[in-house]
Amino acid sequence: MTSSKPLGTLVLLALAACTPVPGSEDELGGEAGSNEGESSSSGESSGGGGESTEASEVGDSTGETGEPFVPTYWRDAKAVLDRKCVTCHQPDAVAPFSLETFEQAHELAPILVGAIESGTMPPWPPNASCNEYQGSRALDEQERELLLAWIDAGAPEGDPADAPTPPEPPAPFVPDVEIALPEPYLPTQSPDDYRCFTIDWPAELTEDMYVVAEQVTPDQTAMVHHVIVFVAGPDEAGFYQGLDDDDPAPGYECFGGPGKLDWSARWLGAWVPGMDRLVMPPDTGVRVEAGSKLIVQMHYNTSAVNQPVADQSTLGFALAPSVAKPAEFIPILDYGWVLGSKSMPIPAGDPEVMHEVTLSRADPILLYLMQGLGVSPNATVDIWSAALHQHLLGTHSTLRVEQGEGADECLLQVDDWDFHWQGQYDFAEPVAFGSGDAIHLQCFWDNSAENQPIVDGVPKQPADTDWGEGTFDEMCLGVLLMARQ
Repeated sequence: MTSSKPLGTLVLLALAACTPVPGSEDELGGEAGSNEGESSSSGESSGGGGESTEASEVGDSTGETGEPFVPTYWRDAKAVLDRKCVTCHQPDAVAPFSLETFEQAHELAPILVGAIESGTMPPWPPNASCNEYQGSRALDEQERELLLAWIDAGAPEGDPADAPTPPEPPAPFVPDVEIALPEPYLPTQSPDDYRCFTIDWPAELTEDMYVVAEQVTPDQTAMVHHVIVFVAGPDEAGFYQGLDDDDPAPGYECFGGPGKLDWSARWLGAWVPGMDRLVMPPDTGVRVEAGSKLIVQMHYNTSAVNQPVADQSTLGFALAPSVAKPAEFIPILDYGWVLGSKSMPIPAGDPEVMHEVTLSRADPILLYLMQGLGVSPNATVDIWSAALHQHLLGTHSTLRVEQGEGADECLLQVDDWDFHWQGQYDFAEPVAFGSGDAIHLQCFWDNSAENQPIVDGVPKQPADTDWGEGTFDEMCLGVLLMARQ
């Protein structure tokens, strides 16, 4: 097998989403292809019960008795709240309050109206007209109308006998390998602490293996906002271990990525709130070489807790010695930005800056990054999921396939970029990428005074900005999960 060497760039997907993720086993990184009952990277369990929620015709003014229809918590609202909200809004989870019980939902119902009407909650950044994704957290029109009608009626409880049938829990995950962070880490930065930890891939695994599923178990669920797992092969592992060794505290600080602007640490998966596990598409997996190191990026939201607590989260991996369709997470960007041959200027004060790049299927760097798929340069491959990444000045971005024959196909469009709500989104069906096709990436930023991050309680002054891993640098990056057909 050919070893993967540095190239490209990996910048995380900082992901974060509150509800299972699509395409894998719940939400993110795993938004790659999902199994029933399990979640994917951004997928969600279907959940739900009895004849409630969707069974109630919110648009009708009367029910079967001729009386005006009034939604109740047990018969109507609970199933929607459980499916779309409670995965994050529960005790000791990442959301600031719980909606797990009638009493909680009833008390907080009035403050939910604005978020429901604006569509800001549940968080689901993809533009629905771009593509169809697994595990959407967004409320559909019927769910939206039902919740608003329930709140407008005073959020009545109804009869507990009407409670929906609880959803089937996912099958237990039995990992082949389980790994914990090397030691507990007490976050010190506020409101967010980004920390990377290097971990040896188990020495007893003397042959290359394929990761086919992955589960992250956060230790401090109220504080862990997302987790991204990178893997560096034996030739590159020493660099990342050096970053860890140079920092006297456990791990090392890392904001944009694992600490190096190339593809020497490949993306292996991720976790976001509400996600159960990442499950790769059928018959696929991502290869990990014997002797590799994992680099685990933890995003701790310290503002979510009164007092930070030491965290030692764990990761579990399901492995296979071989797969029929090898897969890789492929970075999409202008490689000149990373290699230093081209700048990505975002001038101070400019309210609308755009950069874009188009990569053909025959692009030599793209071919290099795809070599792990074991396909010929002209072979058609499947794209199973997509992610976009910018930093704090980003406003919107798009990824699409420009097909040599036929209409272009939108992969992912985010119209209102929010660094804190990123994700890897799994397609309902894979998208083909073959000879004559190209991938187009386009990003926009606002570097005006009105769109600056807050530093020490005041807005930062606009400054000329370019590509980089720092908090106040910027990026324009797509990540696609590609696999052999």
